[in-house]
Amino acid sequence: MATSTTIDGASARGLPGPRLMIGALALALLSLWAGVPLSGGLATTLACLALLVFGLPHGTLDLELIRARLAGPWTGMVALVLIYLGLAAAMYLVWRIAPVMALVAFLAIAVVHFSEDWDGAGPGLLRASPALALLAAPALLHHDALSSIFVALTGRSEAAAVADLLLVLAPVAAGVAVISVLSLWQAGRRDQAAGAVAAVAGMVLLPPIVGFALYFCLFHSPRHFSDSVMALGRSGLAGWGRVVVPLTLAAGGIALLVFGAGIPTTLPDRIMAASFMTLSILTVPHMLAPLLVRALSRSPMPAGQTSLRNAAPTSARI
Repeated sequence: MATSTTIDGASARGLPGPRLMIGALALALLSLWAGVPLSGGLATTLACLALLVFGLPHGTLDLELIRARLAGPWTGMVALVLIYLGLAAAMYLVWRIAPVMALVAFLAIAVVHFSEDWDGAGPGLLRASPALALLAAPALLHHDALSSIFVALTGRSEAAAVADLLLVLAPVAAGVAVISVLSLWQAGRRDQAAGAVAAVAGMVLLPPIVGFALYFCLFHSPRHFSDSVMALGRSGLAGWGRVVVPLTLAAGGIALLVFGAGIPTTLPDRIMAASFMTLSILTVPHMLAPLLVRALSRSPMPAGQTSLRNAAPTSARI
C-alpha cells in the first residue's frame, strides 16, 4: 500500500497559505486607490517578469518527482528530457500555427492544473470551479482589457471572442466556486478557502495581469514548490538549488527565445506575450509528462488522482 498525505491549512506538511497573497492584494488595492497605474506598461512588465522569476521554479522538480514515483525505461533522465522537450515543442508549434487554439488550450489546461490548489473541495467540478472563476473573473469588470491581452498574445483579432466566452462562464463558475469555498471551510481547509476568495477577488478588482501574478506567484507556485520539496525530502537551497537554479535559468532562456520570435509590437506587449507563452509551453509537459510516463510504464493512476505530485514515492510503497 502507499502512504498518503493531505494538503490543507493546518496540515503537518505546512504548505504556504494565502496570507502573503492577501497582504499583497490589500497593498495593490491601496495602490490602485491612490492612483498608481497598475494597468500601465511598467506594472504589466514587472508583473510578467515576476511570473517568470517566481513562477517558473515550481515546475523545475518535475523530472525528479517522476523518477521518485515511477520505475522503468521511460524514467531515465535522457528519455524524460526528450519527452518534456517534445511536449513543450508541440505546444510552441500550436502557438505558431493556430494561436487562438493554443490560447483556448492553455486556459483549459490551466483550469485543470489550478484545480489542484483546491483538491479538498470534493468532486472534480468543485475543484475546478475556483480555477475557472479566477480565470474568467477579469471579464466581468475588465472585459476590454482582457480582450486586448488575448489579441496581443495571439496576434489575432478573433481572440477577443475568448474573452466573450469567459464573460458568459464567469457567473456560473463563481456560483459553483462559492459552494467549493463553503465546502473547503467546513472541511477545515481554510487556507484553500481563503486562497480561492482572495484569488478571485484579485482577478475581479485588479488589472488582469497584476491579479494573475499575485495568485500565481504568491499562492499557486509556493504551494506546489513546497509540496514538491517536501515530497522529495529536500530542505534548503543546498537540497534543491542544484536542480532548481539551472532549470529556472533554462526556462528563462526559453522565454528569451519566445520573446525574440515574437510579433513586432510594443515592448510591454512582447514581454507579456513571451511570459504567458512560456508558461503555457512549460505547463503542458508539467501536466502531461507524468501522465505520459505513467502510461508508457503501464502503471495505473490511483482512483481520483490527477497528477503524480501527491503520490507516495516508489520507495515509500510497501
